[in-house]
Amino acid sequence: MNIDYLKKQISEDYFKLYPHREQDFEELLDEILKYHTYMKDDLFITKSPEWIHSPNTIGMMLYVDLFNGDIDGLLNKISYFKTLNINLLHLMPLVKSRKGDNDGGYAVSNYRELNPKLGDMNSFENAIKVFHDNGIRICIDYVINHTADDHEWAIKAKSGDKEYQNYYFMYDDYTIPKQYEAYLNSVFPKVAPGNYTYVEEINKWVMTTFYPFQWDLNYRNPKVFKAMVANLLFYANLGIDMIRLDAIPYIWKTLGTSCRNLPEVHIILRIFRTILMEYSPATVLLGESIVAPEIIVKYFGNDSKLECDLLYNASYMVEIWNSLATRDARHIQNMPIYKGNRSTEWINYARCHDDIGWGLDEINLRRLGFDPLAHKQFLIDFYLGNFQDSFSIGELYEYDPITKDARNSGTLASLSGLEKALLERDNYKLELALKRINLINALIIFRKGIPMIYSGDEIGLLNNYDYKKDEDKKHDSRWLHRQKFDWGKLNNIDKCDAYEYFIFNNLKKIISTRKEVLVNNRIIEENIIYSDNIHVLIIEQITEIDDENLILIFNFSEDRQIVETQQLKRQGVEKHMVELIQGKELNFTNEYIQLGPYEFLILKEKNSCKIETGYI
Repeated sequence: MNIDYLKKQISEDYFKLYPHREQDFEELLDEILKYHTYMKDDLFITKSPEWIHSPNTIGMMLYVDLFNGDIDGLLNKISYFKTLNINLLHLMPLVKSRKGDNDGGYAVSNYRELNPKLGDMNSFENAIKVFHDNGIRICIDYVINHTADDHEWAIKAKSGDKEYQNYYFMYDDYTIPKQYEAYLNSVFPKVAPGNYTYVEEINKWVMTTFYPFQWDLNYRNPKVFKAMVANLLFYANLGIDMIRLDAIPYIWKTLGTSCRNLPEVHIILRIFRTILMEYSPATVLLGESIVAPEIIVKYFGNDSKLECDLLYNASYMVEIWNSLATRDARHIQNMPIYKGNRSTEWINYARCHDDIGWGLDEINLRRLGFDPLAHKQFLIDFYLGNFQDSFSIGELYEYDPITKDARNSGTLASLSGLEKALLERDNYKLELALKRINLINALIIFRKGIPMIYSGDEIGLLNNYDYKKDEDKKHDSRWLHRQKFDWGKLNNIDKCDAYEYFIFNNLKKIISTRKEVLVNNRIIEENIIYSDNIHVLIIEQITEIDDENLILIFNFSEDRQIVETQQLKRQGVEKHMVELIQGKELNFTNEYIQLGPYEFLILKEKNSCKIETGYI
């Protein structure tokens, strides 16, 4: 590491945040050098971040305790991940969190201790090495907006230590908090309204954007910044491949603003990224920013000043569910294609540990003839299961009885119709639900970016309502889909009459096809191919190798659909093509292409096809 080069790269940004704090800047550089002396050799599979662009990179996110108990138990499942071709694991919050309600582990008590029920740091370091030896990379969460109220810094602040009180936003009365609140919205208006909590122990008001037990960190204090950089380097020294930065839009606070997505946030991320690029080039940053697409894309930074290597493609996730409910592919077709930088990528996903918030593109909705407010209510009711034509069973999260606003919770399988079909013993609905699940998997795996599967979706886990019996969880419907992995269901993946067999093995085939068709290749860009059929989405993928381009066709309807080939020919799609999963050929001499219910086609020019096909 060249510390002089790094100093030159970050100094301008640092002094934008902390003018005239030369001593603090030197202390930051000393801290970076100190951690670099601890770095071990051969921590990573590669020394470059280029792995995020490989079609071989397939991710899965999971809670270690819910998946298989602890870190040692997770190691016992390496063969399972290999069976599915999973080689990136996002391990949900691992570090020590407060007892009782802890926001699913996001109320951190100690950044450098593992949750005792999962193991210790020694066992975790050993696990990382074993995973790396098996070609599996590791992603962990780094909660950078707040700590738990029982973190060491918070405990010292509560003891009256002024230095650590300045690590947070604390006020003796409600005057300034009231001024802040005039511009702020509540993240959880039902269960945690407001952005400040009165802490009786110290007779102060503390900023708590998320929950009362999560105290917001004061990044205006350069000591906080240095401490958080030190934690970042601590994780890099463990050999972590991807660090997920939680709740990035919130980390800088300015009175008189929304305290969301402020310019200083981007400066902090640029410094983080620049430090890591020089300190540990193979370590990449995943930003969690679930906001409007035109705001999300800014967190990539630009070619000269990168911020996050990867971002969640949250808008795409929302539009997948929107298109399924409406049977209207135009919701995705009309999405702006943000290309980011050549060195960045999207994380594509359908479900995660969180709810589905309906952050819809209102301009696009109006263009398509939908009233945004009414349509949002439709989606809320549809995925709750209240709408007459709904195939879904889910629950509401953060329902506001006055505004009728809400988000939706549920597993992929239950939201897709599997639970309802099984309850009604309806084989036709079961068939459609399985096709719908298969379509969703194809939509996240074949698009440009890294697919991230939510653990349990690969075997069709249904909603689990046991959380309502737990005092610490019953208020939070997200636990509906945060459940223990049912290893008993894995017995069904070899039984051809079981739905788990269909879901698991078709997902496995989709993943292997992605890897085979794009081996030694890379998707450069994606373009929409337009047709008159609103139920069908058609995408052209341009790859690095000219004759390896792909055409993707997705039917969002449970009805048979046709696409006139003349419409495709006018847009340059007329080669003799092979469908890579089923093996059928399309030579465009016929007048139309016929698609079955929820069918998708992954098409490649016949002359360049060398992969084995086969579909369940």
